[in-house]
Order: sequence, then C-alpha cells, then structure tokens
Amino acid sequence: MYYTVSWGIDAGQRIATGIFTFTHPTNSTQRKHNKEALHFLEIKRSQLSLDRQAIGTAVLPAHRRKANFLDFYEDFVRDNRQIGNRHLEGSLLHLKSFLKKKYLSPIAVTEEFSAQFRKYLLDHFNGDTPANYFSRFKKVLKAATRQGYFRFNPAEDLPAKGNRNKVRKDHLEAEEYLQLLKTPCLNKR
Repeated sequence: MYYTVSWGIDAGQRIATGIFTFTHPTNSTQRKHNKEALHFLEIKRSQLSLDRQAIGTAVLPAHRRKANFLDFYEDFVRDNRQIGNRHLEGSLLHLKSFLKKKYLSPIAVTEEFSAQFRKYLLDHFNGDTPANYFSRFKKVLKAATRQGYFRFNPAEDLPAKGNRNKVRKDHLEAEEYLQLLKTPCLNKR
C-alpha cells in the first residue's frame, strides 16, 4: 500500500510520499518495516502540514533550516554563481579560513562575528577585495534573514570597507610608456 498526503482534490494538492507498507505482512521484518514506515509517514505528514501553514508568514519551519550555516552559504553560492565573478566563492572560501572549522551555527552569526570577519578581510587583503568579499557575505546574510534564519540581519549596519592604507601600485608615466614602446622585443616567440 502506497501513501499520499492530500489537502484537497485539485491538481497539486496531493503529494506522493514514496512510503509504502505491506498489506499482509508475513514475517517480523515486514511488520517492523510497516511500523517504521508509518512512523516516517507521520513525520512527513507533520512536516508538509507545517510547510502549508507557514505559507504567507515570516516563519520558516525548523526542518527547512540547515543546522550548519556553512551549508546554507554553500547552497547560496552554488545557486547564485555568476560567470566571471568569483567574489561569492572567495567570500565563502575566506569565511572558512577565518573560522578554521567546518561548522557554524546560525546563532553564532552575530554583529560582532560579522565585524571580526570584516577585520580579518581588511588584515589579509588590499584594495577593494575586502569590500567585495564582505558585501557578498552581507548578501548571503540578507538572503538568510529573508528565509528566517535571523530576525534581523546581523551585518546590516556594518559597511563594506576597502583597504586604502596599503602601498598603491606604481603606474607608468607617459615618458616611461613611450620608452617601453620603443624597446625592442628580443623574444621572437
């Protein structure tokens, strides 16, 4: 016997659960299977019911949230990847190197944590790179706030700053550029 969850008779109001039980169990293994399948069916029905009830509210059911915020971040990077722009991937990579752990609880992501991550980026990068990485981090936090991970965005009040205090790269002056143009190229390849 296969089970579905139904909340109406219209199209899309009945979902196949993929759970089945034996109609006439013949041994203890089949009876045990039936007992566990009914238990899973009750869990699935409860989760689908919570999903339906949460539509139109700001609440995200707990079974939809990821316990590890890095998993949410990785999913966001995968889903929002842009060709030729690696800031989102770089932001995740350097958040992991900042953490030095493989687990980050959403409750640990606070304004103080965000400020420490921004300081880490400013200490390790020059120019606009810290601002680019931190703005992508803020973008992920904004998406997580919309999905119910946070009541308020923890990094909303922190600006993304570039690191202007480092030595700037030298640029060629006009006469240096002309001299470079006149210099013969000895490499014939």
